[in-house]
Amino acid sequence: MSDKSEKLAFRLSDILTRLFMGEVLSIEQLMRDYQVSEKTLRRDFNERLIKAPITKCEDGYRLAPVSRVTIPNIQKIMSESGLSAMVPSGISFSSAYQNLLFKNPRTENTESLDVMFRTLSDAITSQFIIDLAYQGQVIESVHPYRLVNDRGLWYLAATHSGILYSYRLSKISQIYRREDKYKPSPKVRESINSQGMEWLTAEKADVLLQVDADIAEYFLDGMTLPNQQILKQLEDGSLLISSRVTKLGDVIPTLKAWMPKVEVLSPVSLKLELIRELNASLERL
Repeated sequence: MSDKSEKLAFRLSDILTRLFMGEVLSIEQLMRDYQVSEKTLRRDFNERLIKAPITKCEDGYRLAPVSRVTIPNIQKIMSESGLSAMVPSGISFSSAYQNLLFKNPRTENTESLDVMFRTLSDAITSQFIIDLAYQGQVIESVHPYRLVNDRGLWYLAATHSGILYSYRLSKISQIYRREDKYKPSPKVRESINSQGMEWLTAEKADVLLQVDADIAEYFLDGMTLPNQQILKQLEDGSLLISSRVTKLGDVIPTLKAWMPKVEVLSPVSLKLELIRELNASLERL
């Protein structure tokens, strides 16, 4: 996890913990405690913690009176925001939060994403269809589902033409909200929770492979992988090959068929996913 995402996770979890302990938190005090701007803290309360039972009072922010006695609610908030993944699955955050401390969380710089965050959050809540200006092209009729922080990077998880994609917020230049709405799919929401955003990227991904010499002829004779390019034939007869794929997951079945004669050099996430799937297959034997 990046340094900034860890800082964000720590700040949000610490704010929740202090509220559930009965503290009244002022923006001025939090600015000193966390060394962040007033704008960042307003965004914490107005966007990131919008579902938490927090109310604004004369002295700052406090837990809504009806919620203060129901500390287990913190487990639900942590789970819905994804922060519970930072704690071992057997640990109840609501009972152990006083013993936990998150230090130096990481995330990308989000200061320039303030308006975009608010616009997308409103569209998701109201289920409005949107158009995106993304990396120089306009993507129409996008169904926005959730804002996701994956390994410190912020993504919009959304469907386009019925397919789930992830869009880096830093690469979105404009958002156009339509007046028509969409009906969210429970299956899509489940997929968002279970898949890494890198696997859903709307951009093409480059895969670098090393192919053993005894199967090199199959890759030399034809296009075995999408947009395949032979980069180099090594002295031992093995090949360095690149493949540009629309989604990383699409190439997994082909790679599994050639294992262990093919080694994924990059991206590391694809290599780890292949290892995970192979281990899962061995466990079923």
